[in-house]
Amino acid sequence: MSIGLVKKDIESGNIPAVYLLYGEDRYSLIEALKMLKKVFWNEDASGSNVEYFYGKDVSIETITEAANTVSFFARKLVIVDDIPYFIQGRNKNDAKDEGKADEEEHLATEADEIGDLTILLDYCQNPNPSTCLVLIAAKTNKGRKLYKEIAKSGKIMEFANPRGPAEWVMWIQREAKVRGKNINSSTAAFLVEWAGHHPGVLTQEIEKLTTYLGDKSDISKDDITRVCIPLVETTIFAMLDAIAVGNSRDALQRLKEVLSQEHYLKIQTMIVRQIRLLLAATLVRKRGEKVDDLIKYAKIKPYEGNKVFRQAANFSPDKMAVALEECLQTDMNLKRSGDPHLLMEMMVLNLCNKINSRQ
Repeated sequence: MSIGLVKKDIESGNIPAVYLLYGEDRYSLIEALKMLKKVFWNEDASGSNVEYFYGKDVSIETITEAANTVSFFARKLVIVDDIPYFIQGRNKNDAKDEGKADEEEHLATEADEIGDLTILLDYCQNPNPSTCLVLIAAKTNKGRKLYKEIAKSGKIMEFANPRGPAEWVMWIQREAKVRGKNINSSTAAFLVEWAGHHPGVLTQEIEKLTTYLGDKSDISKDDITRVCIPLVETTIFAMLDAIAVGNSRDALQRLKEVLSQEHYLKIQTMIVRQIRLLLAATLVRKRGEKVDDLIKYAKIKPYEGNKVFRQAANFSPDKMAVALEECLQTDMNLKRSGDPHLLMEMMVLNLCNKINSRQ
């Protein structure tokens, strides 16, 4: 993990003169920044040796001037967030081109010498050793000269979210181990399903579990259900599972839980979306197609597609069509008048009856 590499740099005293940090895992990136800031604040409690700029609002001259300014009492940390220079020269076909060496070289020569970008390039070739310059980007173009120069003289770290179920499980297990806890693969997968695919949220839930467990070392599914807050989507899945078997009491309890978390119109929208996905999944199953086909047709993420595809085994296309009609009728009732919570409770009861009827 990139956050672990930053920690290793700090512990070894080998903080580079230039960092390029990028990727969609903003939570871990910010945590890495916090660790760096703490190091520099410890050297100067006033905090005057830490400067922060927003990349799109600051000139390169200002950035390099700040980085070149020598502090007599401590090293300097200069952070430039959301810097745009690593994606200049891209066009709509760049995503297809990335990874091809000859086309990367073409991109590398595009617009690299525009304006004052050469100033930053020159700085990276000979950075101030008493300053740590941190450049943060959402995305990068690895063909750019600036990227290649930082790769030589500094460090580049990608903060990427796990790419699939196996990587999410490994990520959870590493986070638990850092805190002195163990979690097996099936329980880790359950936590991801329960709390969602977001590193920040999952980290907070693991922290809560660590506090809750005390001296106990192993995290169980029961611990997760007792301590962690489920996603609204997770509770809606559970509600539909209860509806599938006609368990109206459990279904109503799940509805009550989600209505306590979000506005009723948002919940109704989420339920309708879920039933539409289930209808699509039952049709895909009926045709003998696979989960990948559902993901492609519905344009949803793999983890959601797998959950919907599994749940669709409990329904039929006809029953899902009836369920969708019931939801649409409730939509119209909600727009007229009446107690919205009562109307939604009636919808859930009707779904339990209609989906489990023999007709």
